[in-house]
Amino acid sequence: MKINLGNLATKKSRLHLKSFAICIFIGVLLALFFWFGGLKTWEWRLEDNLFLGAEPREDIVIVAIDDESLQEIGRWPWPREKMAELVNLVAQAKPRVLGIDINFPESADGDESLIQSLVQDFPVVLPQEAVLEIPSRFRQSGPLYAHETLAPIKEISQIVELGLANTPPDSDGIVRRIPVKVVDQSEGMVQSFGSKIADLAQEEKIILGTDDFERLTINYVGAPKTFNYISARDLFASDFDAGKLKNKIVLVGATAPDLHDVWFTPTAKSEPMSGIEVQANLIQTILNQDFLNQVPAVVTILLIFAFCLGLGAGVPRLRARWSVILFVAILVLYILAAVIIFDAGYALNILYPSLALILCFVFLAVYRYTYEEGEKRQVRRAFEFYLSPRVIEEILKDSKKLALGGEEKNITIMFSDIRGFTSLSEGLDPGELTRLLNEYLGQMTEIVLSEDGVLDKYIGDAVMAFWGAPLVEPRHAAVAAKSALRMIGKLNEFNREKKWPSGREIKIGIGLNTGSVIVGNMGAEKRFDYTAIGDAVNLASRTESLNKQYGTGILITEFTGAELGHEFVTRLLDKVAVKGKEEGVKIYELVCLASDLAPKQKEVIELYEDAFALYQKKKWDKALDILKKLTRLTQDDLAVKNLIERCEFYKKQPPAKDWDGVWVMQTK
Repeated sequence: MKINLGNLATKKSRLHLKSFAICIFIGVLLALFFWFGGLKTWEWRLEDNLFLGAEPREDIVIVAIDDESLQEIGRWPWPREKMAELVNLVAQAKPRVLGIDINFPESADGDESLIQSLVQDFPVVLPQEAVLEIPSRFRQSGPLYAHETLAPIKEISQIVELGLANTPPDSDGIVRRIPVKVVDQSEGMVQSFGSKIADLAQEEKIILGTDDFERLTINYVGAPKTFNYISARDLFASDFDAGKLKNKIVLVGATAPDLHDVWFTPTAKSEPMSGIEVQANLIQTILNQDFLNQVPAVVTILLIFAFCLGLGAGVPRLRARWSVILFVAILVLYILAAVIIFDAGYALNILYPSLALILCFVFLAVYRYTYEEGEKRQVRRAFEFYLSPRVIEEILKDSKKLALGGEEKNITIMFSDIRGFTSLSEGLDPGELTRLLNEYLGQMTEIVLSEDGVLDKYIGDAVMAFWGAPLVEPRHAAVAAKSALRMIGKLNEFNREKKWPSGREIKIGIGLNTGSVIVGNMGAEKRFDYTAIGDAVNLASRTESLNKQYGTGILITEFTGAELGHEFVTRLLDKVAVKGKEEGVKIYELVCLASDLAPKQKEVIELYEDAFALYQKKKWDKALDILKKLTRLTQDDLAVKNLIERCEFYKKQPPAKDWDGVWVMQTK
């Protein structure tokens, strides 16, 4: 079976090279997108899913100005005297720090009472607000700038600590980072509200894990109302236990939705979180030193290229199933690593390395599918006239079977040949001869392919085929025998239709042998032959030629006969040593299927085999008695005539004493 598929190794190498180039291109593209800040929102939202939750600090308590407080005490804003009363009630518990997230930028009645309440022997922190200048992407570092700062009235600002209470959200509306240091043109460096409270609550100053713009990523504890909440209404109750606030960090702030101090956060996307709880999360992040540090950009770029190059090198060399497993394993392990590292305080970029994996795998899968489908189409075109669709699919499952080389397999080989083709073709013009030969070969080929055989080659009017490779067929001998019988049946039909002119009939001989051979692609890299080689092939060819000696249609060797079982009827004809061989092999005529055996055929077979057994025992006269009886049953059995001649010959010239019954053939 001649195949011209070009240099398969070179094609494979080109596939690998192009796959690698695709992955490098994807890596460069993603690295550029990352470097210039593309898909930032997607990156943030993926990172948001890494917050696993933690226990809130017991020493942080939020005094909430909630709906219940507003209903009982009155609409907002409350009188300054009421706020002074609230501060005094908290002061009775001796908190460690009091943070009040309420600005008093204008004078009002009751300021004197409020000012007096704010003078305590523990730190009190109030907010100021400003318009912040968001850094441009071209500015590499430095704190944000504050404009139009709005602070409490001068009398209050002089007696309390101040901190900037801005909680600027990212572009997607989620509060993730708070600037802990801001430059104010009039006041110099201003600290944030939450970080100021954390500093005052801690004896030693903590070095903050901020980014290049002095922003600190909040490590959120959980969903809204995770911290210990106390309604402001409860503080005014006569039975309130002030011990709940003793030595605590007390944060007073608005939580009622109508007061509009609520924000979406990574852990609060469906129900917003109050601004005072955002500050509580910031304070806990600082006090626990649970800082989230972004992994350097160079690490992300290296991961992008590592994944791209890894898939580009690995996927084309793996089978589809293993490449999927590799892709899924790397993706899952990377996300798992990101979660573990995030919990340790480092935020790996999930988006871009994952995109590198996904895009490379998808593009490689599409490219590989396109390449393999093209290769399969080419293989199908090369094989469709030689193999059945089932066998082609078996080869396509493993393209390595198309590489040069072979493997040892036990198969059944068939040779068939037209008897007297030269005389049959006499008087026919080349065109007519070609048409008739093609029709005959087409019908024989169709039978071979329908039985999942491999049509190895045409040798003029001869056909070579085999069963058992590449498709695994445990009953390859039986399938080959069935094919041979079908071919004889189709030949008889061909002759009945008088396809050949002048009343001529085609006769063919078929030889079958079973044995171990080397099966595979033999030849050069650009043109090779998928074939079988070995002594078993040669014996099959010699067996086919023996049909002329015995006047039979199908001959099989003892090796094929041993595999057939009782489904087929055979006749032991002889034990011969074919030309070029010294060892004798039993040959059988394949007569028919057991279901088709006629009584007369059965009698002929039994008598012949009895005579042959006597012949091998050198009992020539007894053998001749049976053979002469056979001549009355069958007039044109050449095998019977041959055996009669041998018996008469050996009567006159007995063989050697060590004769083992083998007849040595002198011709092919």
